[in-house]
Amino acid sequence: MAEAAARLLRSLATALLAGSSSALLLCALDRAGEWFAAHPALVFLLPAAGWLTQWLYRRSGAGGMAEVLADIADPQQRVNWKMAPAVLSGTLLTHLCGGSAGREGTAVQAGAACAARAGADLRIGIAAGFGSVFGTPWAGLLYACEISGLRTAAPALLAHCLLAACTADAVARAWGAQHTVYRIARWPGAEALLWAAAAGLLCGGAAWLFHLLTGLARRHLSVLTGGALVATALAATGAWQFAGLGVASIAAAFTTPAGPFDWLAKLALTAVTVGSGFRGGEATPLFFIGATLGSTLSGPLGLPADWLAGLGFVAVFAAATRTPLASTVLAVELFGPSAVPYALAACFSADRAAAIAQRLWRRAQPPSPR
Repeated sequence: MAEAAARLLRSLATALLAGSSSALLLCALDRAGEWFAAHPALVFLLPAAGWLTQWLYRRSGAGGMAEVLADIADPQQRVNWKMAPAVLSGTLLTHLCGGSAGREGTAVQAGAACAARAGADLRIGIAAGFGSVFGTPWAGLLYACEISGLRTAAPALLAHCLLAACTADAVARAWGAQHTVYRIARWPGAEALLWAAAAGLLCGGAAWLFHLLTGLARRHLSVLTGGALVATALAATGAWQFAGLGVASIAAAFTTPAGPFDWLAKLALTAVTVGSGFRGGEATPLFFIGATLGSTLSGPLGLPADWLAGLGFVAVFAAATRTPLASTVLAVELFGPSAVPYALAACFSADRAAAIAQRLWRRAQPPSPR
C-alpha cells in the first residue's frame, strides 16, 4: 500500500513538473515567434544559435530522445534533470532565430527529465509532456506506449501514464497555456473512406521523404552548415511563413487550399534544421506538412479542404513517428469523434506506406563494400 501511494505521488509530481514545463515552453515560444517576426534579421544568427545549443547539450550531458528510449529499454539512469533546461533553451534559440522545428520533442524530453527527477517511469513523463503540450492527454498516453512498445506496458503503468497526462494538461491550462483550435466543418460520407486511405498513402510517402532528407542532413551537415542553409533559403526567398512552427499556415490550410509546394518547402527546411542538430522536435512541422499536403489535394480531388487538411495533419505524423493509434486518437481529441473511421484509414495507411517505401529503398541500395 505504501509503495502504491509513493508511485502515485511520483506520478503526480511528474505531472506537475511536466505541465509547468509545457506551459513555460508554449508561452516562451509565442514570445520567440513574435520577436522573430518583428526582427527577421535574427535568421542570420541561426548558425550561432545551433552552435550554442550543442554546447549547452554537451555541458549538461543530455543525450536527447535516443537517450530516453535507450533508458526505457535498459534502465541505466542515463536521463537526468539537466536535460529539461538544455532542451528548453535549445528550442527557444532555434525558434528565436527562425529555425524550422517543433515543440513535441522538447516537451517529451523535458517530461522524461521531470520523471527521472521525480523517480517515476520515463513513459509517465513522456505521456505528461505530450499530453500537456498539445492538450491531448489520451494521445499522450498512447504515444508513450507506441514509441516504447505496447507489450512492455503493464496496466498499472498505463493508469499512471493517463493520470499524469491528464493532470499535466490541467496544470498547463491552469498556468494559462493556449492551444490552437482546428475545426473540420464538412464531413463526407462513408464512401470517402477509400479517399482517406489513398490520401494516407501519399502522406506516408511524404513522411518517408522527410526521414530520408533528415538522415542525409544528419550524415552530411554540421549545425553551422545546416543553420547557414536554412538562413540563406529564408532570407533569399522571404518565405518567412516556413520559419518556426508555422501554426498560422496550418490554420489557413483548413480554410483555403494551400500552395502546391508549401508542404515540400516546409519538409526540406525542417529536415535540414532537425537533421543538422537543432532542437525542438518534428511534430508541429509534420502537422504543417500534412495539413498543407492534404489541403493541396482538395482542389484536384474535389473534396473539402478542411477534411483533407485534418487527415494529412495526423497521417504524416503517424507515419513519421510510427504511432498510428496515438495519431488516430489525436485526431479525435482535436477534431471530434466523427474523425474516427477516416483517421484510422489515413493513419494506418500512411504508416504502412512509409514502412514499405523504406523497405524498398533499402533493397535498392548497393551492398556495402566489405
